Amino acid sequence: MKMLRTFMLLLVFTLFLTGCWDRYELEERANILALAIDLADGDYQGEVTHRDGDFPRDEKDILYKVTAQVALPGKIKLGPEGGGGQGSEKTAWLLETYGHTIKDAMSNLQQQLAEKLYLGHLQIIVVSDEIAKKDITDISEYLKRNYEVRRTAWMAINKKDAAKVLRTAPPLETVPALYLGDTLDNAVRFGKLPREYLGNFWIDLSDKGIDPVLPGIKVINNDRIMVDGIAYFRGGKMVGLASPIEIGAFMDLKEKASGGYPISVSLGDESVIVIQTQERNSKIKVDVKNGTPSATIHVEIEASIEEAIGVTVNGGKIKEIEKAASNKMEEVSSEFINRLQEQGADVLGLGARIRAKFGTYWDEEVKTDEKWSDIYKDMEIKVAFDYTIRRTGIDWE
Repeated sequence: MKMLRTFMLLLVFTLFLTGCWDRYELEERANILALAIDLADGDYQGEVTHRDGDFPRDEKDILYKVTAQVALPGKIKLGPEGGGGQGSEKTAWLLETYGHTIKDAMSNLQQQLAEKLYLGHLQIIVVSDEIAKKDITDISEYLKRNYEVRRTAWMAINKKDAAKVLRTAPPLETVPALYLGDTLDNAVRFGKLPREYLGNFWIDLSDKGIDPVLPGIKVINNDRIMVDGIAYFRGGKMVGLASPIEIGAFMDLKEKASGGYPISVSLGDESVIVIQTQERNSKIKVDVKNGTPSATIHVEIEASIEEAIGVTVNGGKIKEIEKAASNKMEEVSSEFINRLQEQGADVLGLGARIRAKFGTYWDEEVKTDEKWSDIYKDMEIKVAFDYTIRRTGIDWE
Protein backbone atom coordinates (compact mmCIF):
# COMPACT_ATOMS: atom_id res chain seq x y z
CA MET A 1 0.00 0.00 0.00
CA LYS A 2 2.88 2.36 0.77
CA MET A 3 4.37 1.76 -2.69
CA LEU A 4 0.94 2.26 -4.29
CA ARG A 5 0.47 5.61 -2.53
CA THR A 6 3.96 6.68 -3.61
CA PHE A 7 3.21 5.66 -7.19
CA MET A 8 -0.12 7.55 -7.21
CA LEU A 9 1.60 10.63 -5.78
CA LEU A 10 4.25 10.53 -8.48
CA LEU A 11 1.53 10.09 -11.09
CA VAL A 12 -0.22 13.23 -9.86
CA PHE A 13 3.06 15.17 -9.94
CA THR A 14 3.52 14.27 -13.60
CA LEU A 15 0.45 16.38 -14.42
CA PHE A 16 2.45 19.48 -13.44
CA LEU A 17 5.42 18.51 -15.63
CA THR A 18 3.64 18.34 -18.98
CA GLY A 19 4.81 21.80 -20.12
CA CYS A 20 3.06 23.98 -22.72
CA TRP A 21 1.41 21.37 -24.87
CA ASP A 22 -0.10 23.96 -27.24
CA ARG A 23 2.99 26.18 -27.60
CA TYR A 24 4.16 27.74 -30.85
CA GLU A 25 7.84 28.46 -31.25
CA LEU A 26 8.89 31.83 -32.68
CA GLU A 27 9.94 30.18 -35.94
CA GLU A 28 6.47 28.62 -36.24
CA ARG A 29 4.65 31.95 -36.16
CA ALA A 30 4.12 34.56 -38.84
CA ASN A 31 4.49 37.67 -36.67
CA ILE A 32 2.53 40.49 -38.28
CA LEU A 33 4.00 43.87 -37.33
CA ALA A 34 1.76 46.15 -39.40
CA LEU A 35 -1.40 46.06 -41.48
CA ALA A 36 -2.53 48.41 -44.25
CA ILE A 37 -6.15 48.31 -45.39
CA ASP A 38 -7.22 49.78 -48.74
CA LEU A 39 -10.15 49.50 -51.11
CA ALA A 40 -9.46 46.80 -53.71
CA ASP A 41 -9.67 47.47 -57.43
CA GLY A 42 -11.45 44.93 -59.57
CA ASP A 43 -13.54 41.93 -58.56
CA TYR A 44 -11.59 39.41 -56.51
CA GLN A 45 -13.33 36.18 -55.53
CA GLY A 46 -11.79 34.19 -52.69
CA GLU A 47 -13.42 31.01 -51.44
CA VAL A 48 -11.53 30.18 -48.26
CA THR A 49 -14.20 31.11 -45.71
CA HIS A 50 -17.18 30.89 -48.03
CA ARG A 51 -18.55 29.59 -51.31
CA ASP A 52 -18.78 31.69 -54.43
CA GLY A 53 -21.94 33.78 -54.16
CA ASP A 54 -22.16 33.79 -50.35
CA PHE A 55 -21.06 37.44 -50.42
CA PRO A 56 -23.37 39.11 -52.96
CA ARG A 57 -21.72 42.16 -54.48
CA ASP A 58 -23.49 45.45 -55.09
CA GLU A 59 -22.53 49.10 -55.10
CA LYS A 60 -22.53 49.31 -51.27
CA ASP A 61 -20.23 46.33 -50.68
CA ILE A 62 -16.57 46.87 -49.91
CA LEU A 63 -13.76 44.64 -51.11
CA TYR A 64 -10.64 45.05 -48.99
CA LYS A 65 -7.00 44.84 -50.01
CA VAL A 66 -4.96 44.01 -46.92
CA THR A 67 -1.20 44.42 -46.93
CA ALA A 68 0.64 42.72 -44.06
CA GLN A 69 4.22 43.32 -42.95
CA VAL A 70 5.53 40.03 -41.57
CA ALA A 71 8.76 39.83 -39.55
CA LEU A 72 11.38 37.35 -40.70
CA PRO A 73 12.68 35.42 -37.65
CA GLY A 74 16.42 35.77 -37.11
CA LYS A 75 16.75 38.62 -39.62
CA ILE A 76 16.04 41.59 -37.36
CA LYS A 77 19.27 43.40 -36.43
CA LEU A 78 19.90 45.41 -33.29
CA GLY A 79 21.49 48.30 -35.21
CA PRO A 80 20.55 50.18 -38.39
CA GLU A 81 21.26 48.84 -41.84
CA GLY A 82 22.52 50.89 -44.76
CA GLY A 83 20.10 53.29 -46.40
CA GLY A 84 18.13 52.85 -49.56
CA GLY A 85 15.42 50.62 -48.13
CA GLN A 86 17.50 47.43 -48.03
CA GLY A 87 16.87 47.03 -44.32
CA SER A 88 13.11 46.52 -44.75
CA GLU A 89 13.63 43.93 -47.48
CA LYS A 90 15.91 41.91 -45.22
CA THR A 91 13.86 42.06 -42.07
CA ALA A 92 10.23 42.11 -43.21
CA TRP A 93 8.06 40.56 -45.86
CA LEU A 94 5.15 42.43 -47.47
CA LEU A 95 2.19 40.27 -48.45
CA GLU A 96 -1.07 41.31 -50.11
CA THR A 97 -4.42 39.61 -49.87
CA TYR A 98 -8.07 40.41 -50.51
CA GLY A 99 -11.38 39.75 -48.81
CA HIS A 100 -14.99 40.80 -48.43
CA THR A 101 -14.33 41.29 -44.71
CA ILE A 102 -11.10 41.66 -42.72
CA LYS A 103 -11.50 38.14 -41.32
CA ASP A 104 -12.04 36.83 -44.85
CA ALA A 105 -8.85 38.60 -45.99
CA MET A 106 -6.83 37.26 -43.05
CA SER A 107 -8.08 33.74 -43.75
CA ASN A 108 -6.96 34.13 -47.36
CA LEU A 109 -3.57 35.31 -46.07
CA GLN A 110 -3.28 32.32 -43.74
CA GLN A 111 -3.94 30.06 -46.73
CA GLN A 112 -0.74 31.42 -48.33
CA LEU A 113 1.52 30.77 -45.32
CA ALA A 114 2.80 27.66 -43.60
CA GLU A 115 3.19 29.47 -40.24
CA LYS A 116 0.33 30.51 -37.97
CA LEU A 117 -0.59 34.20 -38.18
CA TYR A 118 0.10 36.03 -34.93
CA LEU A 119 -1.05 39.59 -34.14
CA GLY A 120 0.46 39.92 -30.67
CA HIS A 121 3.30 42.11 -32.00
CA LEU A 122 1.08 44.29 -34.22
CA GLN A 123 2.37 47.88 -33.97
CA ILE A 124 0.18 49.88 -36.34
CA ILE A 125 -2.90 49.53 -38.55
CA VAL A 126 -3.06 52.03 -41.40
CA VAL A 127 -6.47 52.60 -43.01
CA SER A 128 -7.07 54.59 -46.18
CA ASP A 129 -9.33 57.61 -45.83
CA GLU A 130 -11.58 56.17 -48.55
CA ILE A 131 -12.53 53.32 -46.21
CA ALA A 132 -12.66 55.54 -43.12
CA LYS A 133 -15.17 57.85 -44.81
CA LYS A 134 -17.42 54.87 -45.62
CA ASP A 135 -17.25 53.19 -42.20
CA ILE A 136 -14.48 51.79 -40.07
CA THR A 137 -16.72 49.86 -37.68
CA ASP A 138 -16.25 46.41 -39.24
CA ILE A 139 -12.44 46.78 -39.17
CA SER A 140 -12.61 47.88 -35.53
CA GLU A 141 -14.92 44.97 -34.76
CA TYR A 142 -12.48 42.36 -36.06
CA LEU A 143 -9.52 43.87 -34.19
CA LYS A 144 -11.50 44.22 -30.97
CA ARG A 145 -12.58 40.57 -31.02
CA ASN A 146 -9.03 39.33 -31.65
CA TYR A 147 -7.52 38.82 -28.20
CA GLU A 148 -3.97 38.95 -29.60
CA VAL A 149 -4.24 42.61 -30.66
CA ARG A 150 -2.82 44.98 -28.05
CA ARG A 151 -4.85 48.01 -27.02
CA THR A 152 -1.67 50.11 -27.16
CA ALA A 153 -1.25 49.54 -30.91
CA TRP A 154 -1.83 52.51 -33.21
CA MET A 155 -4.51 52.94 -35.85
CA ALA A 156 -3.83 55.77 -38.30
CA ILE A 157 -5.49 57.25 -41.37
CA ASN A 158 -3.63 57.82 -44.64
CA LYS A 159 -4.93 59.38 -47.85
CA LYS A 160 -5.88 56.75 -50.46
CA ASP A 161 -2.89 54.38 -50.51
CA ALA A 162 -2.38 52.94 -47.02
CA ALA A 163 -0.04 50.22 -48.34
CA LYS A 164 2.43 52.94 -49.34
CA VAL A 165 3.05 53.61 -45.64
CA LEU A 166 4.29 50.04 -45.11
CA ARG A 167 6.71 50.42 -48.03
CA THR A 168 8.35 53.37 -46.30
CA ALA A 169 12.01 52.45 -45.76
CA PRO A 170 13.72 54.70 -43.18
CA PRO A 171 17.52 54.43 -43.09
CA LEU A 172 17.58 54.72 -39.28
CA GLU A 173 15.47 51.65 -38.58
CA THR A 174 15.73 48.10 -39.87
CA VAL A 175 12.05 47.32 -39.17
CA PRO A 176 9.66 49.85 -40.80
CA ALA A 177 6.70 48.97 -38.54
CA LEU A 178 8.74 49.72 -35.42
CA TYR A 179 9.80 53.06 -36.92
CA LEU A 180 6.16 53.95 -37.67
CA GLY A 181 5.08 53.11 -34.16
CA ASP A 182 7.99 55.02 -32.62
CA THR A 183 7.15 58.07 -34.75
CA LEU A 184 3.66 58.25 -33.25
CA ASP A 185 4.86 57.40 -29.72
CA ASN A 186 7.42 60.18 -29.87
CA ALA A 187 4.84 62.60 -31.27
CA VAL A 188 2.85 61.97 -28.08
CA ARG A 189 5.99 62.35 -26.00
CA PHE A 190 6.86 65.69 -27.63
CA GLY A 191 3.33 67.03 -27.24
CA LYS A 192 2.47 66.96 -30.95
CA LEU A 193 -0.22 64.29 -30.79
CA PRO A 194 -2.83 63.26 -28.20
CA ARG A 195 -2.48 59.79 -26.70
CA GLU A 196 -5.17 58.21 -28.87
CA TYR A 197 -4.21 54.53 -29.09
CA LEU A 198 -6.44 51.84 -30.54
CA GLY A 199 -7.90 51.15 -27.10
CA ASN A 200 -8.84 54.83 -26.64
CA PHE A 201 -10.53 54.79 -30.05
CA TRP A 202 -12.68 51.82 -29.01
CA ILE A 203 -13.64 53.46 -25.72
CA ASP A 204 -14.76 56.70 -27.41
CA LEU A 205 -16.50 54.77 -30.20
CA SER A 206 -18.64 52.79 -27.76
CA ASP A 207 -19.26 55.57 -25.20
CA LYS A 208 -22.28 57.86 -25.47
CA GLY A 209 -21.77 61.57 -25.98
CA ILE A 210 -18.26 61.46 -27.40
CA ASP A 211 -16.78 60.72 -30.82
CA PRO A 212 -13.29 59.30 -31.49
CA VAL A 213 -10.24 60.68 -33.26
CA LEU A 214 -7.27 58.99 -34.94
CA PRO A 215 -3.91 60.37 -36.11
CA GLY A 216 -3.62 61.26 -39.78
CA ILE A 217 -0.29 60.52 -41.45
CA LYS A 218 1.31 60.85 -44.88
CA VAL A 219 4.50 59.58 -46.50
CA ILE A 220 7.36 61.96 -47.29
CA ASN A 221 9.90 60.91 -49.97
CA ASN A 222 9.26 57.22 -49.28
CA ASP A 223 11.58 57.22 -46.27
CA ARG A 224 9.58 58.84 -43.45
CA ILE A 225 6.07 59.74 -42.36
CA MET A 226 4.62 63.00 -41.09
CA VAL A 227 1.78 63.57 -38.66
CA ASP A 228 -0.67 65.30 -40.98
CA GLY A 229 -3.41 66.11 -38.47
CA ILE A 230 -6.10 64.20 -36.62
CA ALA A 231 -9.03 62.51 -38.33
CA TYR A 232 -12.27 63.09 -36.44
CA PHE A 233 -15.24 60.76 -36.64
CA ARG A 234 -18.99 60.78 -36.28
CA GLY A 235 -19.60 57.32 -34.93
CA GLY A 236 -17.62 54.97 -37.15
CA LYS A 237 -17.34 57.33 -40.12
CA MET A 238 -14.53 59.81 -40.66
CA VAL A 239 -16.02 63.24 -41.36
CA GLY A 240 -12.94 65.48 -41.46
CA LEU A 241 -9.23 65.99 -40.94
CA ALA A 242 -7.87 68.67 -38.61
CA SER A 243 -4.68 70.54 -39.49
CA PRO A 244 -1.55 70.36 -37.28
CA ILE A 245 -2.31 73.72 -35.62
CA GLU A 246 -5.80 72.40 -34.87
CA ILE A 247 -4.19 69.42 -33.13
CA GLY A 248 -2.73 71.98 -30.74
CA ALA A 249 -6.17 73.55 -30.32
CA PHE A 250 -7.73 70.14 -29.67
CA MET A 251 -5.10 69.35 -27.03
CA ASP A 252 -5.58 72.78 -25.45
CA LEU A 253 -9.35 72.35 -25.22
CA LYS A 254 -9.14 68.84 -23.73
CA GLU A 255 -6.02 69.53 -21.64
CA LYS A 256 -4.13 66.73 -23.36
CA ALA A 257 -0.59 66.48 -21.93
CA SER A 258 1.90 69.33 -21.83
CA GLY A 259 3.77 70.89 -24.73
CA GLY A 260 2.08 71.26 -28.06
CA TYR A 261 2.60 73.07 -31.31
CA PRO A 262 4.22 76.54 -31.47
CA ILE A 263 2.12 79.38 -32.84
CA SER A 264 3.24 82.56 -34.56
CA VAL A 265 1.65 85.96 -33.93
CA SER A 266 2.20 89.48 -35.18
CA LEU A 267 1.71 92.79 -33.43
CA GLY A 268 0.29 94.52 -36.47
CA ASP A 269 3.61 95.42 -38.09
CA GLU A 270 6.18 93.22 -39.82
CA SER A 271 7.12 91.53 -36.56
CA VAL A 272 6.78 87.77 -36.02
CA ILE A 273 6.84 86.17 -32.59
CA VAL A 274 6.87 82.37 -32.21
CA ILE A 275 5.40 81.10 -28.95
CA GLN A 276 5.76 77.58 -27.53
CA THR A 277 3.19 76.17 -25.12
CA GLN A 278 4.69 74.73 -21.93
CA GLU A 279 1.72 73.95 -19.70
CA ARG A 280 -2.04 74.16 -20.12
CA ASN A 281 -5.07 74.10 -17.87
CA SER A 282 -8.47 73.65 -19.47
CA LYS A 283 -11.75 74.12 -17.62
CA ILE A 284 -14.88 72.88 -19.40
CA LYS A 285 -18.27 73.81 -17.92
CA VAL A 286 -21.56 72.55 -19.31
CA ASP A 287 -25.04 73.73 -18.40
CA VAL A 288 -28.65 73.08 -19.35
CA LYS A 289 -31.13 75.94 -19.08
CA ASN A 290 -34.75 75.70 -20.24
CA GLY A 291 -33.92 72.45 -22.01
CA THR A 292 -31.05 74.00 -23.98
CA PRO A 293 -27.47 72.83 -23.36
CA SER A 294 -24.45 75.13 -23.56
CA ALA A 295 -20.74 74.97 -22.78
CA THR A 296 -17.91 77.33 -21.91
CA ILE A 297 -14.25 76.39 -22.25
CA HIS A 298 -11.57 78.46 -20.58
CA VAL A 299 -7.96 77.57 -21.38
CA GLU A 300 -4.99 78.93 -19.43
CA ILE A 301 -1.66 78.58 -21.23
CA GLU A 302 1.83 79.08 -19.86
CA ALA A 303 4.20 79.67 -22.76
CA SER A 304 7.67 80.85 -23.70
CA ILE A 305 8.92 82.99 -26.57
CA GLU A 306 11.02 80.86 -28.90
CA GLU A 307 11.71 83.50 -31.57
CA ALA A 308 11.12 87.21 -32.07
CA ILE A 309 11.74 88.83 -35.46
CA GLY A 310 11.40 92.55 -36.08
CA VAL A 311 10.51 93.42 -32.49
CA THR A 312 12.31 93.99 -29.21
CA VAL A 313 10.55 92.17 -26.41
CA ASN A 314 10.06 94.30 -23.29
CA GLY A 315 7.59 94.63 -20.46
CA GLY A 316 5.03 96.51 -22.53
CA LYS A 317 5.27 94.12 -25.46
CA ILE A 318 4.67 91.07 -23.29
CA LYS A 319 1.03 92.00 -22.66
CA GLU A 320 0.49 92.67 -26.36
CA ILE A 321 1.99 89.29 -27.29
CA GLU A 322 -0.15 87.49 -24.70
CA LYS A 323 -3.30 89.18 -26.02
CA ALA A 324 -2.40 88.46 -29.66
CA ALA A 325 -1.75 84.80 -28.87
CA SER A 326 -5.02 84.50 -26.94
CA ASN A 327 -7.01 86.08 -29.77
CA LYS A 328 -5.40 83.86 -32.39
CA MET A 329 -6.08 80.59 -30.55
CA GLU A 330 -9.64 81.69 -29.77
CA GLU A 331 -10.14 82.22 -33.50
CA VAL A 332 -8.52 78.90 -34.49
CA SER A 333 -10.43 76.97 -31.82
CA SER A 334 -13.77 78.59 -32.66
CA GLU A 335 -13.38 77.76 -36.35
CA PHE A 336 -12.41 74.19 -35.44
CA ILE A 337 -15.42 73.79 -33.14
CA ASN A 338 -17.78 75.25 -35.75
CA ARG A 339 -16.55 72.68 -38.27
CA LEU A 340 -16.99 69.90 -35.72
CA GLN A 341 -20.54 71.06 -35.04
CA GLU A 342 -21.39 71.17 -38.73
CA GLN A 343 -20.34 67.52 -39.00
CA GLY A 344 -21.94 66.53 -35.68
CA ALA A 345 -18.61 65.21 -34.34
CA ASP A 346 -18.40 65.76 -30.58
CA VAL A 347 -14.74 64.82 -30.12
CA LEU A 348 -14.48 67.09 -27.05
CA GLY A 349 -16.93 64.85 -25.20
CA LEU A 350 -19.36 67.63 -24.24
CA GLY A 351 -22.26 65.20 -24.55
CA ALA A 352 -20.62 62.80 -22.11
CA ARG A 353 -20.22 65.64 -19.60
CA ILE A 354 -23.87 66.61 -19.95
CA ARG A 355 -24.94 62.98 -19.59
CA ALA A 356 -22.88 62.72 -16.37
CA LYS A 357 -24.03 66.03 -14.84
CA PHE A 358 -27.58 66.29 -16.20
CA GLY A 359 -28.62 62.65 -16.33
CA THR A 360 -32.36 63.40 -16.22
CA TYR A 361 -32.13 65.74 -19.20
CA TRP A 362 -30.18 63.14 -21.15
CA ASP A 363 -32.58 60.30 -20.32
CA GLU A 364 -35.69 62.32 -21.15
CA GLU A 365 -34.61 64.58 -24.02
CA VAL A 366 -31.55 63.02 -25.68
CA LYS A 367 -31.44 59.24 -25.10
CA THR A 368 -29.37 58.37 -28.20
CA ASP A 369 -26.16 59.49 -29.91
CA GLU A 370 -28.13 60.33 -33.06
CA LYS A 371 -30.38 62.73 -31.14
CA TRP A 372 -27.38 64.26 -29.38
CA SER A 373 -25.66 64.88 -32.71
CA ASP A 374 -28.64 67.00 -33.83
CA ILE A 375 -28.67 68.94 -30.55
CA TYR A 376 -24.89 69.37 -30.58
CA LYS A 377 -24.97 71.06 -34.00
CA ASP A 378 -26.95 74.01 -32.59
CA MET A 379 -25.29 74.11 -29.16
CA GLU A 380 -23.72 77.36 -27.96
CA ILE A 381 -20.03 76.83 -27.17
CA LYS A 382 -17.90 79.73 -25.93
CA VAL A 383 -14.11 79.54 -25.94
CA ALA A 384 -11.66 81.82 -24.11
CA PHE A 385 -7.85 81.62 -24.00
CA ASP A 386 -5.56 83.27 -21.48
CA TYR A 387 -1.85 83.20 -22.37
CA THR A 388 0.88 83.94 -19.85
CA ILE A 389 4.46 84.37 -21.06
CA ARG A 390 6.85 82.88 -18.48
CA ARG A 391 10.13 82.93 -20.41
CA THR A 392 11.27 85.39 -23.04
CA GLY A 393 14.82 84.27 -23.83
CA ILE A 394 17.94 86.44 -23.38
CA ASP A 395 16.70 89.69 -24.97
CA TRP A 396 14.93 92.10 -22.64
CA GLU A 397 14.65 95.86 -22.43
